[in-house]
Amino acid sequence: MQNSESITIFHMTLLSMTAIGFKNHVLIIPPLLQSAGRDAWISLLIALIFSLLWGLLLIYIHNGMQQQHITQWLTQRIGKFFTIIIIAMICIYITLQAAYTLRDTIIWIKINFLPSTPLPFGGVILGSLCCLAAASGLRTLSIVNFFLLAVVLVLGFFVAIVNLQFKDYSLLLPVLENGFKPVLKASIYPQSGIIELILFILLQQKIMTPFRYRHIVVNILLLVGLTLGPLIGAIAEFGPVEASKQQYPAYEEWGLVQIGQFVEHLDYLSIYQWFSGVFIRTSLLLLVMIELLNIQKKRNRNILWFVTFVVVVILTQLPISDMKLHTLLKDVLLPMTVFFMIGLSLLLTLLVRITRKKGSTQQ
Repeated sequence: MQNSESITIFHMTLLSMTAIGFKNHVLIIPPLLQSAGRDAWISLLIALIFSLLWGLLLIYIHNGMQQQHITQWLTQRIGKFFTIIIIAMICIYITLQAAYTLRDTIIWIKINFLPSTPLPFGGVILGSLCCLAAASGLRTLSIVNFFLLAVVLVLGFFVAIVNLQFKDYSLLLPVLENGFKPVLKASIYPQSGIIELILFILLQQKIMTPFRYRHIVVNILLLVGLTLGPLIGAIAEFGPVEASKQQYPAYEEWGLVQIGQFVEHLDYLSIYQWFSGVFIRTSLLLLVMIELLNIQKKRNRNILWFVTFVVVVILTQLPISDMKLHTLLKDVLLPMTVFFMIGLSLLLTLLVRITRKKGSTQQ
């Protein structure tokens, strides 16, 4: 299904690398290290196995829906009332994720670079930029992402290679010193990132050609790689105890960068990586939400963009402490993501199955 806003599966993959990769790279590693310690990388491998199996469900759903808009497809099968409930739940989830991403970024900026800047100022500036980018359309966002991601990847490889001098991979051993249960329990955190690949279903009407299982596998492996690199790097550079105490281990790795005797303090380069990830992730989430609501009139869409902007900015200003916010992420938001997305996947699978049975019966 092609239109002026259609993108290729390649560009959709790049968008997932930036949008979901930011979550895996920044938001998931701290709770993963706190729960599994030096065995966190094993939790990631467990999540990989689960995700590859879940990917089969994703393809089954995609083939059954035939690239139809999910809102229209659901309305035809379960009626408008139940469709509104499901879409509303997805939109609430997306709003919470977008608000948390922006709030976390605003706090990070205030702590590290602009301590005197009021939180509302950062929320309004970042929120308006993301809303404007999302309103420009999926194709425009994918083009911008292409150039942003290229530099992000170069900087990522740069910090990984330069910091080899500080890495001690013996800190990854011994394996399973606290048993298998903490490792298995912690696997829910990387799963909460990878499972956001359900965005492929939510935006399937915007992808030029049907995607295959191999495309999902490639995306899963890329996201695992984006998590595994900084995760192992944090353990090898700081040790499992110190790494688990850090709020942003991926950012702290930049503080170690040193080239010779005179080149150091390059952690300012991480600002580009962080902002690129936040910008694309938040913009894409907001775009998906507006797409789900399937509003065609430009005036109504503009009103909805403004309302979305106001709601997200207000949520970023809620009087919640930094520690409570990260506890909320670890204990509620990340596990909730997995359970909600699995439930949504199973529901869509069931509806596809029923539709196919009805079709075969009528024939």
